[in-house]
Amino acid sequence: MRLFQPSGLFLAGCLAVVHQCNAQIMSVDLGHEFFKVALMRQGVPLEIVLNGHSKRKTPTAVSHFEAIRTCGDDAVAHMSKAPAKVPMFFHSSLGTNFTSTQDIVVGGAWWKTFGLSDKFYHFDLSYEEERGVPTFRITGDNVWQGEEVLAHILHFARVMAEESANGKSVRDIVVTVPSDANLRQRQAVVAAGEIAGLRVLTLVHETSAFAIQRAVDFTPEKGVSEVMLLYNMGSRKTEVSLVRFESRVAGMVAGKVAPVLTVLGSAVDYTIGGHLMDLKIAEKMLIQFQAKYPKLADGIAKNPRALRKLVAQAQKTKAMLSANKNAPFIVESLYDDTDFQTSITRVDFEAMCEDMLSRLTEPIEKALATANVSLEEVKHIELVGGAWRVPKVQQVLSDFFSKGEVKMTLGQHLNGEEAGALGATLVGANYSSSFRVKKIFFADITAHEYAVQVSTASGDRNLSVLYPVGAPLGGSKKKLGFALEEDFMIRLFEDSVLVAEYYFTGLAETLAGKWADYNKTGLPKISVSIGLEGSGIIEVTKPVATVEEAFWVNISKPKAVPNTTDGNETNATKESESSLETGDGSVDGSVDAGGDTTTDDNDGDEKPDSEEGSEGSDTDAGNSTGNGTNGTGNGTEKEVEMEIVYKLKKKKHEKKLTMKRVDYRPVPLSRDTIAVLRAKMEDKDQKEQEAKAADALKNELEAVIYGSRDKLENSDIIKVSTEEQREAVTKLLTEYEDWMYETGAVKSDYEERLTTLRNHMAPLEERALELEARYDLADTVKDSVEGMKRLASQIMKNMTWVNVTKPQAILEKLGELEEWWQKKQDQQAKLPLHEAPAFTKSEVSEKLGKLRKELDKLKKTKKPKETKAKGAKNATGDATKGSKEEEEMPADIEATEKKLAALRIKKSEAVEREDFDAAHKLKASEKALTEHLARLQAAKEEL
Repeated sequence: MRLFQPSGLFLAGCLAVVHQCNAQIMSVDLGHEFFKVALMRQGVPLEIVLNGHSKRKTPTAVSHFEAIRTCGDDAVAHMSKAPAKVPMFFHSSLGTNFTSTQDIVVGGAWWKTFGLSDKFYHFDLSYEEERGVPTFRITGDNVWQGEEVLAHILHFARVMAEESANGKSVRDIVVTVPSDANLRQRQAVVAAGEIAGLRVLTLVHETSAFAIQRAVDFTPEKGVSEVMLLYNMGSRKTEVSLVRFESRVAGMVAGKVAPVLTVLGSAVDYTIGGHLMDLKIAEKMLIQFQAKYPKLADGIAKNPRALRKLVAQAQKTKAMLSANKNAPFIVESLYDDTDFQTSITRVDFEAMCEDMLSRLTEPIEKALATANVSLEEVKHIELVGGAWRVPKVQQVLSDFFSKGEVKMTLGQHLNGEEAGALGATLVGANYSSSFRVKKIFFADITAHEYAVQVSTASGDRNLSVLYPVGAPLGGSKKKLGFALEEDFMIRLFEDSVLVAEYYFTGLAETLAGKWADYNKTGLPKISVSIGLEGSGIIEVTKPVATVEEAFWVNISKPKAVPNTTDGNETNATKESESSLETGDGSVDGSVDAGGDTTTDDNDGDEKPDSEEGSEGSDTDAGNSTGNGTNGTGNGTEKEVEMEIVYKLKKKKHEKKLTMKRVDYRPVPLSRDTIAVLRAKMEDKDQKEQEAKAADALKNELEAVIYGSRDKLENSDIIKVSTEEQREAVTKLLTEYEDWMYETGAVKSDYEERLTTLRNHMAPLEERALELEARYDLADTVKDSVEGMKRLASQIMKNMTWVNVTKPQAILEKLGELEEWWQKKQDQQAKLPLHEAPAFTKSEVSEKLGKLRKELDKLKKTKKPKETKAKGAKNATGDATKGSKEEEEMPADIEATEKKLAALRIKKSEAVEREDFDAAHKLKASEKALTEHLARLQAAKEEL
């Protein structure tokens, strides 16, 4: 369930519970070198998604080297072949302003922001003048925006998540960003998600995501506040965040508490990172190779494949140095078939990285200053990221945190590479109504200052800081209010740099038109909402102009009458007057014809002078009853005299203003451009699906060609084919094999050739199969027919309740089958083996199966149940009648005895042949005859 507090707190948790719909939420911890994907599904524990290589982290790279895009390790493999087609480590430069093409040349501003050596990374960059951003030229005119390249990576992350979710669609995503990411960087990430067809629920700071995951297992005692420092050292940057951990009561259960996390401050340093250490080793090894092989020095420096080998081995060597004091550096066939082998010690490695190691604590000091926290207040240290495992890094940090009186240990409670993705998913679960999750209250802050300035044709107003550095993200929106009577503009500043202008129109036109005749009480009041979302993006919404109109209306009210006697008449008049005012003077809201929302306001009524009426005023029945008679006591009723007075009323009119945003460089992607790029990506997906299908058909055609060649040499195929038939197929195979080396074939081309080839081979294969099947088919048919004949005869003999015509019909069909079979056998004997057979095994099996099915159905026919006769007593009760008999009882004793003897013989025969149903029936008849004989004998004795 989603719940936001005014301070920006929210709920998160570690296990999703099924709510209403089958939703999935993924998160991407977008690292510079690797990205991790986590997936939350209902009823399933939160998990890290594996990629196609069964790895839990994937290189942040996408390759356009082939017709089908590749991502991760497959893309990195293309770096040595075409580095310009594999952008990497680029997304930190998104949202940075570059002024000209000079910025994108090697050594320019973009490469300085990129921060990695141009020796090992080569990109073909272009410059888009309109937006003021660099673009990646993949091939010729194929130019990709930075957001577009990032969208491809998010697309592959989505594919991974959907494969892990058993093919179920995943549309909602949360992406991590650095805590110092500016507005343009955040907009670029959101745009990339939309291009990839994803809905970005929010953005979350990387180190904050780790803190959220830590809160799953760590909650201070109630009333205790503890500050945790998280040191996040990644491949390209180092980020430090200070987070206060507290607890508060959660839910209705007594004693149940939930963690409360508040980010106090953060600092980021882009000059410290694990991959920067890799490049230090690679550069050192490059220098050594050039010194050892001077003739190859220039060549290796320009060879992407050799340089990529150096970087890959540098990463392996750095990992070995974390566990050993020295490690070999071996690259086979590094360049020009020349092997390179050397070794490096941990001391040498630390000396190479001295400039970074000496500045490891600077981000800590900056974060402490930003958070206004001293080192003594920090109670816990947590190391996260992938580069903190370097022993020297741990030593420097341990020494730094041991300066105080209390020595703090470096905590390693989290998986330094996966916990960020898991924590980000918990944030996403909070944004969905499909998950009910454990409570973790969290509030993050912005690292930038946002100010606005209202400007009109008359001049500019003062600059107003709405969100200073340290303002909470996702808190209550600020509402900007002022009075104007002309169209205006609001400038938005980020850290005193103008990023956008919002033009608001429609006010002047409305004032000159629809509102021109209004009796306005003052200048129109303008209201504009400006919110700092939880994603760190500024949103300007709800521009509304309100004007107040004053006007007079005529109303009728009872005329005041002086109290001449005991005041009863005056009271009645006041009550009637009050009743009339209540019915006419209420405040109502309405909508005028122009669609503007209007509100009426009563500003008090003017009270006219009272007049004394010559005749009495009317009172209602209630007042007459309560007050009795008038002052004179004669019971005469008086009429209420009415008068018309003026009343001042006010009405508010609202007008929604039209807003247009004009962005300054670097200009974010417009909605139309995002739609175009999304359509482009969908088209790319479709073409890739067709290309994959064509590749699969190509492989299938190749397999069929090789398989057909082997089949043509099979003895069975040779028996059932002629030399001419085999030569025709062989010619076709050779033609198709040569055609496969040509390029430009599409799916339909492969499908057509596969169909043609199969149509040529299928008759040969069918005749070969039938030849083998006919070997014992005659015996099978003979045995089956004889068995069915015996079964039909048994049914006729033993199952007397079955209509005899049914088994006879089956016997007739068996005879027809034998005639058909003999005819087909004669035809087949006359046919050569290379022609189509006269019959097929499946055809014969079908005919036999149909008769077998009819016979089995007949065999399962159940014997009908006999109807038992009901017994009855005669009127006197001296004797009872037996069950109804099919034949009449004999009239004399002699006939009855003969019939009884014959009946007993039949019963014995039935018992001998185990026909117990017949025996049971005969036994009942025997009993009836015996009783009948006894009655006849008794009657004879009486006579």
